[in-house]
Amino acid sequence: MKIGTDILNQRQAAQYLGTTVGTLNSWRHCGKNTLPFIRWGNRIRYRKSDLDAWIERQLINKLDEGGENV
Repeated sequence: MKIGTDILNQRQAAQYLGTTVGTLNSWRHCGKNTLPFIRWGNRIRYRKSDLDAWIERQLINKLDEGGENV
C-alpha cells in the first residue's frame, strides 16, 4: 500500500468513523479514546490503518467482561 493512500484528512476520518470533525477535535484535545493522529504543521491527518486498529480495540467481548453472552 502506498503511504499517501492510507492518509485521511479530518473530514474523511470523521466520515470513515461515522462521527463529526468536532468529535475528533474533542477526542484529540481531551486525550479521549486514544485515537492516533499525525500533525503536519497546522494540519491533522489520520492513517486509515490506525483507524481500523482503533475500531478493533473498541470491540467488546461480553463473554470476557461478564461471563455471559449478551
